[in-house]
Amino acid sequence: MHFLVLGATGRTGLFAYKYALNEGHHVTALVRDTSALESHAHLTLVKGSVLSEEDMKRAFTAAGTPIDAVLVFLNCPRTSENPWAKFIGPPRLIADGTANATRALRRQQQQDPRTPKPLVAVLSAFGTGESRQVTPLIMRLLIDYSNVKCSYDDHNATNAEIEDGCGNEIDWTVVMPPALGDAGIKPVKTFAVTQKGAGWSITRESVAKWMVDMASGKFGDQFKNKRVIISN
Repeated sequence: MHFLVLGATGRTGLFAYKYALNEGHHVTALVRDTSALESHAHLTLVKGSVLSEEDMKRAFTAAGTPIDAVLVFLNCPRTSENPWAKFIGPPRLIADGTANATRALRRQQQQDPRTPKPLVAVLSAFGTGESRQVTPLIMRLLIDYSNVKCSYDDHNATNAEIEDGCGNEIDWTVVMPPALGDAGIKPVKTFAVTQKGAGWSITRESVAKWMVDMASGKFGDQFKNKRVIISN
């Protein structure tokens, strides 16, 4: 398959693009700094911004083959991991970057219809949208009263706009993990968006592998056009 990875230089996106390459897929990465990624025979690097429609168009044509799935690992940056650290990112980085990608993917599908439909998979966060109903109180308080709220505003905008953005031409999946850590690949549990039982954390490696596996069809259509909570 041919994946377009947005956020490939981030801590989760880095694992995702490397895992996809190891699985034999072709990856195109739209990044601000192409020197941040190691070269690979099946990796196409495009320098640019996810917020630029022109850069996104270039990313879709750079490899010369159609994109089968877009994997969005964009993150709303703060100056540190502290929930009260200053928010320094564009307020709609994820929402607008995802919208640019879905427009480009819809255009591609309209010009050259493919079966199965191409997919947009977005890394969101537990506590977004309807999943807030089953989010622990302490997490809801952090979302509401710390600078984490800025990130969740972006996640919620993305979540609210994904269906209209994709239309009938492309499939979508919104992935909602709890706190992310670094401890290798572990088994992943999945939950419906309002289902209780998710753990408090999941490793970035687990998220990356699960999203690539899901987008490549290893789980069939089970998660297409759905929001899903995942945890270890």
